[in-house]
Amino acid sequence: MKNKTLGFTLTETLVAIVIGMISVAAAFSAYNYFNKSYASISQKAAISKSAREALSLIARDLRNAGYFDPSYPQHLVNIGCAGSKWQAEQHLIGVNNKRYGKYRQADQLNIFFTSSPKDRIRIYYRLLENNLEKGSYFLAREVWQNAICGTLGGRVHKELSSNEDMLVPYVEDFQVVLKDIDGKILMPVCSWCASVEQSQGSGDKVGNKNRGQDNMKKVHTAEVYLTVRSPKEVYSKARRIKIKNGEGSYGSEITIPADKYHRETFFVSVHTRNLATHQVKIASSGQSIGVGTGYNK
Repeated sequence: MKNKTLGFTLTETLVAIVIGMISVAAAFSAYNYFNKSYASISQKAAISKSAREALSLIARDLRNAGYFDPSYPQHLVNIGCAGSKWQAEQHLIGVNNKRYGKYRQADQLNIFFTSSPKDRIRIYYRLLENNLEKGSYFLAREVWQNAICGTLGGRVHKELSSNEDMLVPYVEDFQVVLKDIDGKILMPVCSWCASVEQSQGSGDKVGNKNRGQDNMKKVHTAEVYLTVRSPKEVYSKARRIKIKNGEGSYGSEITIPADKYHRETFFVSVHTRNLATHQVKIASSGQSIGVGTGYNK
């Protein structure tokens, strides 16, 4: 009687090896695909989170723009750091156009308000270059407290500045469009007006103010556009991007050379509740309440 040895034939072994290799390759391919997808989604979620948080902060500051605490000392409101007098209405809100960022198309937003009977705040939003990564720009928020000179209770009331905090990294564009109560774009709106605003007639006199200052109290709505780039490459193929924020010549139009980064634009529209206050007509006299009775002045 012969004993039979049990085992796999060479053909069976080769077939098993091939099936195993196919399974491993499929598993690796699936892992690689889902890993890349996860990285892409994570980057998109990260820029969305940082951009939306920044816009929420900007919206809060815009709602405070132009607010003056009733108990704020008027003699401090009317004294500038150089010693010259100016009216509070000349420093409420402003935009400097097409000055910042990699493409020199981004705006700077200037906001002024009082935070208490003793403190006045000035805030700048603008794009600054990251010193640790040349060619990369971030949205900075710079806060100045008591941006005036004078004395308060015998104490020198000096200007104090915070650091330029990085709100959002890898920002490609930042645009601010200010509109009046009828939805018309206001240009220029500024206290310190640069060449762009000067070309728009910021120096033209309107009463005892220039046009840039006179437009401040007309601002009813502020529209903010923020375009952010992913920190790392996302796409497998390079593609050219065109960014267009704002309206016509009052916004930006940027063409970015082909690359593999993801970009997304975020938008918020904010009502500046302390500016462009409504004037309600009085039926009997035809005057507004603001003029006729002193209400809501």
